[in-house]
Amino acid sequence: MKIEIAGFNLDKTLFNNDSVKTPETISAAYARISRSTKSVTELRKQALDEVAKARKSNESIIYDLGHSSIAEHAVFNIDIIGVSRLLSEIIQKSRLASFTEKSQRYVTMKGDFVVPYEIIDTPLESRYIEFVENQNNLYEKLYKKAAKYLEEIHFEGSKRELLGKAKEDARYVLPLSTETQMGMTINARSLEHLLLRLDRTNLDEAKELKNLLEKEVKYITPSLIKYTKADEYLSNKQIFDSVKPNFDDEQVVLLENSDNPDLNILKAIFFRENGFYSNEYFKNFTNEDYKAKYDIIFSNMRSFHSAPQEFEIPEFIFKLNISSSCYAQLKRHRLSTQIKSKYNPNNGIVLPPLLKKIDFDFSNSFDERNILFAEMEKMKSGLGNYVMTNSDKIKVLFKANLREIYHFVRLRSDKHAQWEIREVSQKIEKIVKKIAPFASSKLAGKSDF
Repeated sequence: MKIEIAGFNLDKTLFNNDSVKTPETISAAYARISRSTKSVTELRKQALDEVAKARKSNESIIYDLGHSSIAEHAVFNIDIIGVSRLLSEIIQKSRLASFTEKSQRYVTMKGDFVVPYEIIDTPLESRYIEFVENQNNLYEKLYKKAAKYLEEIHFEGSKRELLGKAKEDARYVLPLSTETQMGMTINARSLEHLLLRLDRTNLDEAKELKNLLEKEVKYITPSLIKYTKADEYLSNKQIFDSVKPNFDDEQVVLLENSDNPDLNILKAIFFRENGFYSNEYFKNFTNEDYKAKYDIIFSNMRSFHSAPQEFEIPEFIFKLNISSSCYAQLKRHRLSTQIKSKYNPNNGIVLPPLLKKIDFDFSNSFDERNILFAEMEKMKSGLGNYVMTNSDKIKVLFKANLREIYHFVRLRSDKHAQWEIREVSQKIEKIVKKIAPFASSKLAGKSDF
């Protein structure tokens, strides 16, 4: 594992002198704006000239007075190299951050994987390595066989697209121990939350990442990152008795939704334009009236436009039964609320359609995996997840408002989207259109818009 600070925001005047180079001076200067008669330029110069004082000011304002948003003015660009796909799920739960990760859709995997520190020099280590290497060899065979099949049926698309399609489905056999890398852009406040989350995670790999990150960023911004040690609050407490799960196969199920989305969006727009909330105005509205209003709202809308803010009023809660591979794309929609169930081999797997066409069922290769999972879980809870694969199903509670659903469907119902998340998106799209036919009338992937 390797961490490297690729960059962070700096006051441009630092490039012309030998002052201490830290984004803390920007945070300190901006923090003083609300209570100073000096110009912002003067405040920045003062912070640059007195870095120690600026750091003390940051600590007082952020931690004593509770104005945590001041830490958001300091932004880092961080290379995260050599972490597992499993750990990437924990890292990328940070909402107010940007991530670009090595894609298993576009990059041919070379067999690099993480061996958990917990099993090194134990009898499980050699069995674990053998299993992961077998899965990597299986990936290579499936990739080549799928590519050959696509050539034989005269796949419509470029050679690059053909190989990408073969990788897209072959990767389902890869374990979550597969090594990845990413670029992360994150502000100091969100980074503090990430460090705390990593410290709460019951894996040595997470602790290592936490220590490496903390060592790098605290050197640069000691005044902006403080609460990174896990305590009893929000620890993994067992609140309910264990109940035997229901392993159903329904991919998308609507659990709850707001009443009258079409009407409540119009009420919110009416409030914006008139300054009061009215039921009376809409009591005699007909379908023609609804259509006329939404035609105005959507006039001149193009595929890159967001839905109006009022579309955030109605919310939908879905239960998704999807593969880990599909979840890796779903998790990028961080403004939605996502509650993921635990990994469990009994949940079953998703067999990609291309692998079905080449008559290859890889489910039998998981017998040793199931034994390994159980033994690793006995050693430490969560450790068995390293031998789970991209094909393994997980259940996700997915809550999103209609504005976020517009963004999700634009991207994920598009013809270029990966097949499984496109299936999920199209089912969500169909459900929402039944409940909010007027407000969702422009709901479609970019290619169909």
